[in-house]
Amino acid sequence: MKTTRYAFARVAACAAISIGIGGASASAGAPRDTVAQATENAEKTTGQGEGVVRAVDADDRRLMITHGPIAGPLEMSPMTMAFRVAPGVDLSSLSKGMKIKFTISRDAKGLYVIEDVRPEKP
Repeated sequence: MKTTRYAFARVAACAAISIGIGGASASAGAPRDTVAQATENAEKTTGQGEGVVRAVDADDRRLMITHGPIAGPLEMSPMTMAFRVAPGVDLSSLSKGMKIKFTISRDAKGLYVIEDVRPEKP
């Protein structure tokens, strides 16, 4: 029992030191959300995909898409997934079963967002 308490106390002390509780930290003077700020200021990472629309929710600005693999920085396996849609994307021309090509990115929170949708030409 003493060993478990000692190990827990040691881990807690290391954690407190690493986040700067009770003393100076390695990032003294720097805001704690520096990583979040860097992510927001970073260039958007995008990818291209092709898929089939399974559902359109214009009110919540979401698309359910069954898509193939997405290569590049956003590398994704084929799957069916609901995506948020950027405000500038027109959803009125999309319908269930439509084949599409799309551009996807990640927002500052790491969530995927459809930036552009184009119906695939037959």
